Amino acid sequence: MQLLGIGPLELLLIAVIAVIVLGPKGMVSGAREAGKMIRKIVRSPIWHEIVDTSREIREFPQKIAREAGIEKDLEDLRRSTRGALGEINRSHHPQISPVEKSEGVQGNTDLSQQKDEK
Repeated sequence: MQLLGIGPLELLLIAVIAVIVLGPKGMVSGAREAGKMIRKIVRSPIWHEIVDTSREIREFPQKIAREAGIEKDLEDLRRSTRGALGEINRSHHPQISPVEKSEGVQGNTDLSQQKDEK
């Protein structure tokens, strides 16, 4: 599990360092101040502009496709690509079939057959 790209052990290390540097009482007041600062940032109009701009950037390709009228073509292309990828995966992951033992086969390096021959 990762939180903002930080794993559990790294988060624990950060908490231990914070306790050592700030102390238990300093951590409480530091967390309170950090919470106030984050709340102030999230409620600011600049933050809302950033979120709206980010949403517009994510939706931009769909908007262009919708305006150009190529949504159906893109969906057909996605379906055919998925089908082709499925075929590639099936062809590169063949079923493994058991090897039959046969007498008189030269050059076989199977360990079980080498043991049988000795």
